[in-house]
Amino acid sequence: MEKFRGTRYNSMWDGSTWFILGLVAVCCVVPCFMYDGIWPTIICLVMLAFVLVTFLSIYYRIDGDKLVVYSFFIPTAYPIDKIKEIKPTKSVLSAPATSLTHRLAITFTDRKILKSSIPLIISPVRQEEFIQQLLSVNPEIRNKAQ
Repeated sequence: MEKFRGTRYNSMWDGSTWFILGLVAVCCVVPCFMYDGIWPTIICLVMLAFVLVTFLSIYYRIDGDKLVVYSFFIPTAYPIDKIKEIKPTKSVLSAPATSLTHRLAITFTDRKILKSSIPLIISPVRQEEFIQQLLSVNPEIRNKAQ
């Protein structure tokens, strides 16, 4: 597997992220008090750990002319020169983004990149710096995030 370098941007954690983690924690704790035995507790702790590891494993990296999106520590590289537009979105589509409120929708010039017409939705920290770095690689990107 290719090792990517470049600037790393973690996925943003905001109130919605903490709410989801709190909801999962509450849903995991309630069965522990309702049933006797150790198995419900073990299963709930494993579920909570899985959600936490999943959230922690989402980040983004700009490596030369590639935008690399890591989801569950698995990298997927997208060509920056094929990015058509970046705009803020409040979409709740499933995406490699931990925030529900600070999201960017990235559309590409070629539908074959994502194999669909829906945009790539991400939530990087330091969004202005992230966008400026993408624009330094491809100044043709329409930036509607301003």
